[in-house]
Amino acid sequence: MQEIARRMGRGKYFAFNSPADIFEELRLASRGGNADYYGITWDKIEQNNGIFWPCPAEDHPGTPRLFEQRFYHPDGKAKFHAIEYNPPKEVPDDEFPLILTSGRVVYQYLSGNQTRRIGFLVEQCPEPYVEVHPETAMKLKINDGERVRVSSRRGEGVFPVLVVRTIRPDTIFIPYHWGEQLAVNQLTNPALDPTSKIPEFKACAARIEKIHSRQLPILGKQRRGASLSETRRGRG
Repeated sequence: MQEIARRMGRGKYFAFNSPADIFEELRLASRGGNADYYGITWDKIEQNNGIFWPCPAEDHPGTPRLFEQRFYHPDGKAKFHAIEYNPPKEVPDDEFPLILTSGRVVYQYLSGNQTRRIGFLVEQCPEPYVEVHPETAMKLKINDGERVRVSSRRGEGVFPVLVVRTIRPDTIFIPYHWGEQLAVNQLTNPALDPTSKIPEFKACAARIEKIHSRQLPILGKQRRGASLSETRRGRG
């Protein structure tokens, strides 16, 4: 980053010698704001194994829990806004009876361009899978580790099954950290939210089909703790 700044003629604004120098600038720039880092020095972080913001002064202990006394409104109270529920653009039906949702696993990050280069992380979760509730797996006569075809109105993919009780019987989950034929977004719905304009990648109609595949799943050393939901429940 410093080299880019230098070539652009802005090197004087990036005259840092260490991460501590960069954090010092952030600390000073945040002073007086809601997210006040001013009282968090580099040494203080090291000595306390981290400090929670806001921390407005160097002798302030930090704020482990926000809004214990008041919120950032003149009366100190929180504001609630009732909104009307709008369902997803696509809901399950007879042809696609399941809800497909996607998300993270603890061993990968976003598209996986960085984390899938790290051997240890790849060992823990080397490929995407589809989480299925035991009742759904029994109904479809599929077993844990068996490869199945997951289809939607936009595409399909083949994934190994991970049978878990941490998901609803009407819902399946596939992590999104892989691309090409392993990309769950080949199946998800690109319909936009009318207000935020964010795609509905988290909810679409899908189905699972049993197939006959001789390709064995790459289980990974921590496969049964691979999903964020299971890890949060102490299973990872």
